[in-house]
Amino acid sequence: MHRLILTVTGLLLWLPLLAGLLLLLGQGLTPAPWLRLLVQPGLWTSIGLSLWIALASSLISLLLVALLLAHGEGRGLALLRRLLSPLLAMPHVAFAIGFAFLIAPSGWLLRLISPALTGFVLPPDWQTLHDPWGLGLIALLVLKETPFLLLMALGALDPALTARQQWLGQSLGFRPPQIWWRLILPSLWPSLRLPLYAVAAYGLAVVDLALLLGPTQPAPLAVRLWRWYQDPDLHWRPLANHGALLLFGLNLLLLALLRALEWAHLHWGKGLMLDGRRQTSPSRLAPALALILTTLLLATNLLVLAALLLWSLTRRWPFPAPWPSQWSGHHWQQAMAELAQPLAHSAWLALLSALLALVLVVLALEAQRGRRPWPLWLICLPLLLPQASLLFGVRLGADWLGLPVGMGLVFWSQLLFVYPYVYLCLYGPYRQFDDRLTQAAATLGARPWQAWWRVKGPLLLRPLAFACAVGATVSLAQYLPTLLFGAGRVITLTTEAVAIGSGLNRRLASLYGLLQLALPLLIYALALWLPHRAERASHQLEPTP
Repeated sequence: MHRLILTVTGLLLWLPLLAGLLLLLGQGLTPAPWLRLLVQPGLWTSIGLSLWIALASSLISLLLVALLLAHGEGRGLALLRRLLSPLLAMPHVAFAIGFAFLIAPSGWLLRLISPALTGFVLPPDWQTLHDPWGLGLIALLVLKETPFLLLMALGALDPALTARQQWLGQSLGFRPPQIWWRLILPSLWPSLRLPLYAVAAYGLAVVDLALLLGPTQPAPLAVRLWRWYQDPDLHWRPLANHGALLLFGLNLLLLALLRALEWAHLHWGKGLMLDGRRQTSPSRLAPALALILTTLLLATNLLVLAALLLWSLTRRWPFPAPWPSQWSGHHWQQAMAELAQPLAHSAWLALLSALLALVLVVLALEAQRGRRPWPLWLICLPLLLPQASLLFGVRLGADWLGLPVGMGLVFWSQLLFVYPYVYLCLYGPYRQFDDRLTQAAATLGARPWQAWWRVKGPLLLRPLAFACAVGATVSLAQYLPTLLFGAGRVITLTTEAVAIGSGLNRRLASLYGLLQLALPLLIYALALWLPHRAERASHQLEPTP
C-alpha cells in the first residue's frame, strides 16, 4: 500500500514537474536566446528587484512572526489566533485591489485626513502604486504572508514540549519573552524553514500581485517573462523559456542566501538575542510592537474589506471627500449576468482540487505511519521553486505530448500547489495524534479503515476541515496556472479580477475583489461550522445514563 501511494503521488505530481524542468534545461542549451536575453534593457534591474522584494518581504514577515510569538502573549495573540482563518481567507488578489484603494494618492487613507491634516484638495503627485523600489508590493506580501507563517508556527508548536521549555526557562530565571527567544523559537526554527523558503520563492516569482502593485519600468523578472510568453510574436517565446531558467537559478541563489543568513546568525548572531545575562529588565518596545502589529493586521484587513465594499457601490466619489457623494448598484446588476461562468469554474476547481488533495494527503500520511516520513522538501517542491519556471517547463512537455489545454490541465496544475499546502496543514496534527487510540480500536476488532472512520477521523475533523478550506483558497488564488494551461478558455474570478484590477475601473475591480473574497469566506465558514455540527450530533447520539 505504501509503495502504491508513493507511485501514484509521484506519477501525478512530482514526475511531471521534474520532466518539465529537464525540458526547460534542454531548451536552455541553445546559446542564441541567451545572448538576446542578457542584453535586454533593464534586465539586471529586474533581477535585482525580484531578489530585493523576495528577501525583504520574507525576512520582515519572519521577524514579525517572532515578535508576535515572543511578545504577543495575552489577549492580542489569542484574538489573532481566532482570526487566522478570516485573515487567510482573504485572497491575495482581492486584498491587493483593496490595499491599492487604501494607499493610492487618491486613496481612502489620504481622504480620511484631507484636507484637515494635509491641506490637499487634489491628489498629490506621489508614486505609492507601482513605485520603483517595490515598497508597496513588499508591504502587501508582508501583510499576507505573516498570518501564513504564524499559522505554520502555531501548528508546529508541541504543547507538551513548550510547557517543559517554559518550566525550564523559569527555573533558570528567564522572563517569558526570553524563554521564547532563547528556547522555544530556536527549537521551532526547523519547522519554519520550509514555509519561509516557500514565502521567499513566492515573492520572487509572483506575477498577479506584481501586475497590480509592483514596479513597471522595469518590472520584476517574473512579470517580464509572462509578458514575453503572452506576446503574439513567437519571436519572444524562446526568451521567455530561457528567462524561466534564469528565474530558476535566481531561486536557488535566493535559497542559498537565506541558508547563509541562517548560518551567519547561528555563528555570529547569538549576541543579538535576548537572554538573561544581557537583559535584566523586560523591554517595553517589543510588546508594544507586537500589539501594534496585531492591530495593524486586523485593521488593514477591515479597511481593505470596507474599501472594496464602498467602491463597488459608488457612483461618484470626488477627492478629498471621505465618503461617496452618490451611490449606485448598477455595477452589481450589470455583473450578475456575466458571473455564472467564472463563478462556476472557480467553485468547481476549488472544491474538487481541495477534496482530491485531502484524500491523497490522508492516504499518504496513513501510509507513512510507522515508517520513515517523506522529506518535507520533496512534498513542498512546487512551493520552493518559482511557478514560472515549473509551469513553463510543464507546458513545454504538454505541447510536446500534444495534450489539449483546457479545464483538465488547469485542474491538474492547481492540484500541484494545493497538495503541498494541505499536507503542511495536516502534517502537524497527524504527527501529534496519539496512535494508541486507533490501536485500542484495533484490539476491539475494528479494521484499519473502521478505526480511522470511527476514531481518528472524528478526532481530527477540525484539522481536516481547515486543511480542505486552505486547499480551496489556494486553488481560488491561482492565476498563472489558470492562464497558462487554460489558454484563455478557463475564466475564473481571479483571472477576471487581475485583468480588471490592472485597469482604471475601480468600481468593477472592487466588485470582482468582493466576489473573489466571498467564496473563501463561505468555505472557511463551512470548515468552522461542520466540525461543530458533527460534535453536537455525536453528543445527541450518546446514550443518556
